[in-house]
Order: sequence, then C-alpha cells, then structure tokens
Amino acid sequence: MVKRYLVIDTADPNPSDLDLELGPVYEDGGTVEATDAYVSSSESDTYFADDPRVTGWDTLTDNEKDWYLKRVTKIIDTLPLRGVKYLTDGTQDLQFPRQYREGYDMDELTGEAEVPQQVKDACCEEALALYLEQAGSGVSRAALQEAGVQSYQIPGILSETFRAGAGSGRFGLRSADAYRLLSRYIARSVPIV
Repeated sequence: MVKRYLVIDTADPNPSDLDLELGPVYEDGGTVEATDAYVSSSESDTYFADDPRVTGWDTLTDNEKDWYLKRVTKIIDTLPLRGVKYLTDGTQDLQFPRQYREGYDMDELTGEAEVPQQVKDACCEEALALYLEQAGSGVSRAALQEAGVQSYQIPGILSETFRAGAGSGRFGLRSADAYRLLSRYIARSVPIV
C-alpha cells in the first residue's frame, strides 16, 4: 500500500511566489484498473438504453462493441489533455483518471480515483459516431473534411463544397456530443519545455 500526498499550488494573483497547500492524503493500493477501454459493452448498453439513435448498435456482438469502445479509448487518449495521469509511476495504462493543479478525478463520496462519468459518456458517444460512420457509406463529411477535401460531386446528382475550417476544431472527434463532454479535460495550450 502506498500513501500519496497531493500538493496543490493555490493560483493566487502573485505568480512570483509559490503558495502550496497540502491536499488530500490518501492510501492507494493500486486500485486504478489497467484496462483497454473506459467503458465495457454492457456499460454502453446501459448508456444507450431507450436511445433512438442506436439502431444497429444494439445488434452488434459484445466483441464488436468492445472493438469500437477500445478504438475510441485510444482516440481519447491521444487528445492533448489537462493534468497528468493519476498514477505517475508508469502503472496506469490509460490517460484517465488524471491529476490537476486543483485536485484529481475522484468519487466524491469515497475519495477514490475514478474515470469521470463525462469521459465514459464521451467514449459511448464517439463509439456510436464511429460505428454509424462505418455502417453508412464508410466515409462521412467529417472524414472528408479532415482529409482536406474541399468539395466533391456526383455528376448530375449531387455537388457539395465545404466551408473552410468546417469539421476542424474538435481534435478529430467525430461526435460533437463527445467533444462537448470532453472539452473541460482538453488542454487549450500546453507549456513547451
């Protein structure tokens, strides 16, 4: 068992001095699970219960759902995130839970580190968006825009031109809902060392 101390820099108006406070002290028995997805297929089923958008998702096998959830977890873990991994000793596989200057991702009742619900919800939303993209034509407008396509046409049937910068600004996430859920965790600027 490891006893961990969290030191918090109180962000006061005077940046020249360092005002540190001792944060919560907790014992860690390494309870952060090393998994390869933030959400299991059964958790995604619960999340999507009674959601009319999931036609088709509910017909996937657990292994297929797990593939999408694992893939999306990898996508989320490549985002520029605020803070650092909760376990800084190299034993935490995924990026969440995380530590921040103001504390860490935790269960409010127990104080134990956990993956925030918004991250789990975003994982479900992005998995659904990825599935729907691949179940459709295989190429979405967002994927075309991300690839740099400015316009396309099907002669005599359809012509479409994209607005400059359309589809960008969500760090490659397909789902606007997933981006909204993750936005508080995404770093807008990072220090260059």
